[in-house]
Amino acid sequence: MSEQIAATTRIVEEVITRSQQALEELVKTSKAQAEKAGATLKTNLEDITDLNQKNLSALVESTRIFARGVEEASQAVIAFSQKNSEASMAALRKLASAGSVTEAAEIQQAFAKESVTSLVAEAERLSTLATTTARDALAPLNERVTATADLLTKPLAA
Repeated sequence: MSEQIAATTRIVEEVITRSQQALEELVKTSKAQAEKAGATLKTNLEDITDLNQKNLSALVESTRIFARGVEEASQAVIAFSQKNSEASMAALRKLASAGSVTEAAEIQQAFAKESVTSLVAEAERLSTLATTTARDALAPLNERVTATADLLTKPLAA
């Protein structure tokens, strides 16, 4: 019977040894996978942080371009208004010195024609300025949308 106990003891010891080896291998594999997952998470977080910083920079640049365009448009409107006021005053002085009703009508007609022509030209200029400003202000944001889509569609780091 002592042989049976010895044989059973060897089997139990062998099972314990194999179990310890399997447990050590499991711990080793789990540790390696956890380190790999941690490295992947760190890389992905760095990518997201970089993406957010670049997106914020693009937003700031876009806002700066837009503000510059609005300022330029405002200055153009002020300059046009001032020029238009000066032209109106000049036409009024000319109208006041008219010698006849016919001459006054001609002065009035010339002023109206010049005013409309000037207004149309200024409207076209402002429209072009608005279009250019919008395009330029959206360019940095469009670049970031593309970069973000590229990042989000690439496979995660393994």
